Amino acid sequence: MQSQAGVTENRGCLYRVPHRLREVNEKAYEPNVVSIGPYHYRKQHLMAMQVIKESFFWKIAAENNLNIVELKMTMRSLEPRIRKCYEEAPIHLHSDELLEMMLFDGCFIVQLIEGIYPVEDIFQVGRIQSDIRHDLLLLENQLPFFVLFELYRMMVPNAGEDVHHLARSALSFFKISHFPSPKTDIMHLLDLVHSCQHPSHLGIKKHEEFKANEAAATAVVQASTAVVVAAAKPNSQRSWKFIRSATELEGAGISFFGDHIEKMKDQNQGIEIMFDIMFTKDTKVLKIPTLQVNDWTESLFRNYKAYEQFFPRGKPTYFVDYVVFMDNLINTGKDVQLLCESGVIDNWLGDDEAVALMFNKLRDSIYMMSEDFYYADIFGRVNEHCKRKWNKWKAALKKDYFNTPWSLISFLAALVLLLLTLLQTIFSVLSYVKQ
Repeated sequence: MQSQAGVTENRGCLYRVPHRLREVNEKAYEPNVVSIGPYHYRKQHLMAMQVIKESFFWKIAAENNLNIVELKMTMRSLEPRIRKCYEEAPIHLHSDELLEMMLFDGCFIVQLIEGIYPVEDIFQVGRIQSDIRHDLLLLENQLPFFVLFELYRMMVPNAGEDVHHLARSALSFFKISHFPSPKTDIMHLLDLVHSCQHPSHLGIKKHEEFKANEAAATAVVQASTAVVVAAAKPNSQRSWKFIRSATELEGAGISFFGDHIEKMKDQNQGIEIMFDIMFTKDTKVLKIPTLQVNDWTESLFRNYKAYEQFFPRGKPTYFVDYVVFMDNLINTGKDVQLLCESGVIDNWLGDDEAVALMFNKLRDSIYMMSEDFYYADIFGRVNEHCKRKWNKWKAALKKDYFNTPWSLISFLAALVLLLLTLLQTIFSVLSYVKQ
């Protein structure tokens, strides 16, 4: 069902984080400075910003001659729809408190993303803007997008009925530039930002081709004999469950290359976003866009993944798949060190073991909702490479004996000496035979 603004009205779309995820790292789902919506409403450490939100509202209302009565009437007309959005975890605020919270929180967000907050405000100070931007992408810190849009239409002159302007402003606020035309069936800000985080069109096309080939191969196998089904091709669903860690893959002759997205785009490698990972048997190189790991990384990944846990079965879960991929590569700090040296990870935490622990725990209690694992093709080709013993022997030989130019020179010198000795022996034998 859609509102007149073109924003989808989804029942039960504003979720609480499942207990199995929250108990792994509760702090990752808690706002630091600002609460939005009812789930963290009036928590003690967020009360300072609550006062600021209210003062912002009254100041903007006075400066722009906003019709307070009309704003409140609009919120009251939306109350049944608002409560439906929280059906998965019902809210128990009475009507006036709920509508006041929606009004203050919604106007605060519209002011932020439209840049109409007062010049002398606190956002000129320190890191608080980053803190707020982070808090607005938490799963439990959301408002229905139709609430934001209705307030936007009443606060911004000539706003019109086009939801795309507000969506684009929101994406710009979150510093997301690589987006096509934003979707109109927006549930909340996290949903909007998440919808722009997906592989490139080329990557999705290649994945669709892989699935089609897999389906065709499986059909042939099943038509031949049921016995062979259990031993399907290396790239089948059986082969993507697991790959070795980065250091183990290096021991099998696979190297890693990482660079920033913008540089990889310029190199026409078919890599446009974080999810675009490439591996070919010819180069034996895993190309992975650089991931900056900082203080916010774990929390953002956890909230994106928690949101994907509510997707219907079959819908792509790119963040879950990406975490599974990285968790396979990273077991210890040595794996992180290798990936840092290769440009795959930009470690702002400083401690390689801390990054390894973060990825190892990110996968805890996560369900893979989609059987359509995005990196199945890469996993299959990597495993196929690793099964060939010659690749491991060649990699070990290179690492142990040809890891420096001097090693190669020494080998060549020894080889020449061996050949000369062999020739001398042959000539000696031939001279003896002639005598």
